[in-house]
Amino acid sequence: MSKGVNIIHHLGIVGPDLAADAQRYEWLGFNLTPVSVPQIPLRPGGPPEPLGAANRCAIFENNYLELLGVIDARRWASITPKQRGPFDLDRPLARYHGLHVLHLGTDDIEPVRARLLADGLQPSPIRPFQRPVDTPDGEKMMHAKCLSFPPQTAPEALLQIVQHETPELVLQPRYMQHPNGAKSITEVIVCVDDVENVALRYAGCAGATPHRNGGIAIVDLGLSRIVVTAPGSLSKVIPDATIPAMPFLAGFTLVADLDKTQGFLDTHAIPYSQHNGRLIVGPAEACGTTILFDR
Repeated sequence: MSKGVNIIHHLGIVGPDLAADAQRYEWLGFNLTPVSVPQIPLRPGGPPEPLGAANRCAIFENNYLELLGVIDARRWASITPKQRGPFDLDRPLARYHGLHVLHLGTDDIEPVRARLLADGLQPSPIRPFQRPVDTPDGEKMMHAKCLSFPPQTAPEALLQIVQHETPELVLQPRYMQHPNGAKSITEVIVCVDDVENVALRYAGCAGATPHRNGGIAIVDLGLSRIVVTAPGSLSKVIPDATIPAMPFLAGFTLVADLDKTQGFLDTHAIPYSQHNGRLIVGPAEACGTTILFDR
């Protein structure tokens, strides 16, 4: 069990066309939220402002998947990469279209940051984050607190640690009913050359202890886990995996009602494979990433 970080808060797919990615994920059986425009401070102490990027999300029982893209190119171009900071989408998208965002969740971010500082892991100051969300009572503003790390320390992901301040606005039950039976993100699969050191880095971020299983390392957060694998061992988790760039986030696992999942995939003629009791939808169908459905 980790110290203060206990879950994958959310994962994110970055693509060149948000509308096209959303259409694809609806085809895959995900119930998506309306378009929402994130806001962050563009200068220290400044008010949160829109970046020109937006998201749509698949909400699960205790976390979510977001689809991200630029929707206002002029606004986006007016903001420097330094101002965007860990929310810059250009750098990861230049590497590949697919899974890039990995945010870990905590219920109390201040002591987590204090621990990270004491361990020499270079966390940023805690920053506010907000975006409007649709609710049954009209649009409201969700709020969160987050911290990030220098980009060079986690080249495989846009890594942050996040604390919900208004979880009830994000994790709305009305969005949790997915035709494909998906219930919760339980696992992210990270493919890197140096499994040992990367697993130790994630374990340090979470305050957890990595466990080795052959050529794979697992960082157990409590409610979800990070699976770190070398390219040579990736096929143990994702058979016939393709590698768009190294290092990268190779895919994620969802707990699901597998009978419902299989029925949906079959009915809609969505290609999938089976491995170790899981149903696997590959990158060609899932916008550059692999989705593993598990019981």
